[in-house]
Amino acid sequence: EKQIVTKGKSKYITVGGKVCDYSDEFMLYLVTRLPNPHFSPEEQSKCTIVDFTVTQKGLEEQLLGRVIQKEQRSLEESLKNVLEEVNGNTKSLLKLD
Repeated sequence: EKQIVTKGKSKYITVGGKVCDYSDEFMLYLVTRLPNPHFSPEEQSKCTIVDFTVTQKGLEEQLLGRVIQKEQRSLEESLKNVLEEVNGNTKSLLKLD
């Protein structure tokens, strides 16, 4: 937990045994190349984790959707219906197994 000490108009916080100036506007961003970093439940509740993972297939699908949307709206609706049908059929197959 933050232990902020106010002396006069200044705020201070102790980090690693050293007293440092503190600003309410300070934000810390940590970046990792790990695909799925592990944090304890306590750490996860105190921070926001954003997953910026991008795959080639995901980008292709987004680009295809944009092109189809630009070219013909009817194709977009057809694609949407086909994808919903495929998802429904996949769920049915999983239920049968």
